[in-house]
Amino acid sequence: MKKLTIQKTQALSTCFVIAFILFWLFAAGTQLYDFNKFKGEIYNQVFSNGTSDLLIYLIPSVEITAAALLVFSVTRLTGMALSFLLMLGFSAYISLALLNVYDRMPCNCAGLLGQNSSWETNLLFNLLIASVSGIGFFILFKEKFRRKQGMGTLVSHAPLPER
Repeated sequence: MKKLTIQKTQALSTCFVIAFILFWLFAAGTQLYDFNKFKGEIYNQVFSNGTSDLLIYLIPSVEITAAALLVFSVTRLTGMALSFLLMLGFSAYISLALLNVYDRMPCNCAGLLGQNSSWETNLLFNLLIASVSGIGFFILFKEKFRRKQGMGTLVSHAPLPER
């Protein structure tokens, strides 16, 4: 298998980062744009009112935080890790619903795909996004390791001019 060049790897990681920034800003933006609808959707889940009170503010805040962390190179790896963990958490919640762990089937209305999609479709979508974020994390981790080893520059390897 042919290894990706440093430039191609960096271009791929940039695409992942931009996609996740847009993904999280879209997710939080739709929740905040129609906050009352989002609030109703969260209250229609299996959580207690106290937990729902927390989640209606926590979810968009964490999504915006993930996007913000992805913007800066020093926090990008943390942002991708948070993206991966968020998607795993959302996937776990859906998996538990599909396994009938909850007293009742939660409303399938709070996700990005909306209530017109099945729980199974939501789970597949979330697992796909979790996989992409996991790959993005791996690529960013390798880039960071390569930079620490002094092998990750995009400039030519010509010696620097002397002063």
